[in-house]
Amino acid sequence: MTRHYHDRRGRLVRSVTTREPAWTEQDRAEVIALAYYRRTELCPCGCGHRYADTTSPEETGPQFVASRVVCRARLALLEAQRAAETQDIVGGARLWHVRKVGR
Repeated sequence: MTRHYHDRRGRLVRSVTTREPAWTEQDRAEVIALAYYRRTELCPCGCGHRYADTTSPEETGPQFVASRVVCRARLALLEAQRAAETQDIVGGARLWHVRKVGR
């Protein structure tokens, strides 16, 4: 909303615009809670598991099984970069991107 202020002669002297805040109190509370959760509840190594689980005794805590998959987008990028490797000065300035093709 914009409110215009005029002097006694009717000339515009200032305008004040008031906007709705981009974030509500609820939005801010949720972001703060998420940051707190990530800082205090999740393992700091970045594995994404709960700290209490990852640091629990091996005998009584949950068991973890590791598996691996290949990120095909990253693989395509690495293959293209390896194929383009040359000794020219442009190599360090080359920018790469990966896009999904097909379905």
